[in-house]
Amino acid sequence: MRSTGFRGKGKVQIAFRGDTALLRIDAATTQTRRLKKLVADFCRREVASRRPWFGPFEVHIWTSVRDDKRGHHDVDNIAKACLDALNGVFWRDDRQVVKLTSEKFEGEINQIAILVRPLDAAPEALDLQENLFDL
Repeated sequence: MRSTGFRGKGKVQIAFRGDTALLRIDAATTQTRRLKKLVADFCRREVASRRPWFGPFEVHIWTSVRDDKRGHHDVDNIAKACLDALNGVFWRDDRQVVKLTSEKFEGEINQIAILVRPLDAAPEALDLQENLFDL
């Protein structure tokens, strides 16, 4: 098994390249409370040494869902839940997110990937996208 650079063994994993972070969450949910708990518990263990930034951020969210016939995974609701869950982790308040992209596609598993980067971060960090859903 090759190393993908991701840390964490539970439902949430993270990889860093400079100031850019890529989170994988093995649950596609719009339930902010559930998502916040997953992310907060994980970040307390794995991201504790990093402090929230003050500047502007850009966030890309990819949601892979299986069987969304009932429309429970609206991209706007998932985006809001993700941004709320990351308050106090990468930024102090989600008002600092000035560029947001949220996409949903049909996949084999329910999973969310979130790329977070300060707007002054180097663009080469975006190559983390190659490992979005590799486990």
